[in-house]
Amino acid sequence: MKKKKNILKKVLIIISVIVIVLFGALLIYASDYLRTEEAMYDQIESLNITEVTRYEDSDEISFTVSNPENNIVFIPGGKVEPSSYEYLAISLANAGNNVTIYKPFLKLAIFTPNYAKRFLDEDLTNIVIGHSLGGVVGSMLSSGNDLVSKVILMGSYPIKDITDKEVLVITAEFDLGFNQESFEESKSKLPSDFELFNITGGNHAQFGWYGLQPGDGTASITTLEQQDIVINLILLFI
Repeated sequence: MKKKKNILKKVLIIISVIVIVLFGALLIYASDYLRTEEAMYDQIESLNITEVTRYEDSDEISFTVSNPENNIVFIPGGKVEPSSYEYLAISLANAGNNVTIYKPFLKLAIFTPNYAKRFLDEDLTNIVIGHSLGGVVGSMLSSGNDLVSKVILMGSYPIKDITDKEVLVITAEFDLGFNQESFEESKSKLPSDFELFNITGGNHAQFGWYGLQPGDGTASITTLEQQDIVINLILLFI
């Protein structure tokens, strides 16, 4: 009996060590993320945002207005600092919408795909926006959820059925982070009348504001130009 207890103890120790090592490796992997560029804040300062209230805690960065038309939940791309989408968010809020940027665990929303449900509003039209991995997670959040009316995918594609939603897919000419083959395979999960817009001169990274991204194409337009195009497309869609 004592021998069996010793074997069990050793097995538990080995399992514990493996879990600790794997979690440590995950922390190291997640710590190498894309950070917000200061230039974004310079552009925000140029906006007239006196009617927008900003709030931030460990789960969210939110922008609220009086009498909002819609509630927008934004899911960041993988390993991207959530604040990188503040120019987009605050611009959409300035147009009369409540906007929440969800802060995913370890900046990888795929770990907790349903957590962002807490930011949906039962009294407003809910719109889910996701960039890259955030769009994939956005489809998971929206699929089968009657609170979500519209989904916007930026450089992304769905892995869950969102055929009952209004969907806008925004791509970019030099976006090398966008998997065209996966997008084609995902079309059965999109409504037949989904809208598709390709930004001439844009790339993957400029859907956010975090500078160059390894493996991405080189944009021929500025980040500000691409961001403003995206904002206008979203506002026209919603």
